[in-house]
Amino acid sequence: MTDFPKTIDCGDFRLEKVAPTFDTARYLFELVDSQREYMAQWLRWVDKSNCPEDMYPHLLSVSKIEYPGYYITVDGKIVGSIDFVRISESHKTAEIGYWLSRDYNGRGIVTRAVRAMEKLAFDMLEMRRVEIRADVRNKKSCAVAERAGYVYEGVLRGAYILRGVSTDIAVRSKLKSEWEKENKNA
Repeated sequence: MTDFPKTIDCGDFRLEKVAPTFDTARYLFELVDSQREYMAQWLRWVDKSNCPEDMYPHLLSVSKIEYPGYYITVDGKIVGSIDFVRISESHKTAEIGYWLSRDYNGRGIVTRAVRAMEKLAFDMLEMRRVEIRADVRNKKSCAVAERAGYVYEGVLRGAYILRGVSTDIAVRSKLKSEWEKENKNA
């Protein structure tokens, strides 16, 4: 089992494993609830988050050092989350999922968080491929993958149901050899 770093400093923000307290669960719920319509158009779990207690299971998971995910914090305040939502040990692949408060969009935070996570995937977990999947209508999320150098592979038609509607999912990926080439002189 891999132990992930408790904190990853990314300059103007951090990826952190936050203590699972009720106050933090309440804060997360209030953040999500205040942006419910914005977030629910892309994230299936938002409609299932109806009280602070609904936030606690993810908060508890992220707090564990062996869990492959983090909360994104700015000045100690949670503003988003990033995880490996799927890992295949047998195929050496991982998928990154993320969300960010709309108040923090446009600052390059998620693009840089993706780069931090891919370093974990390729260096620590020895993955050979990392994917980002996003609803084709979610232009901001698709742009994150493009800015981070992920190659567009195509669309999974009707792959997800979101609020009762079939949605198409764009798939982008980065191979370890591409990541190594990007980071050759880093």
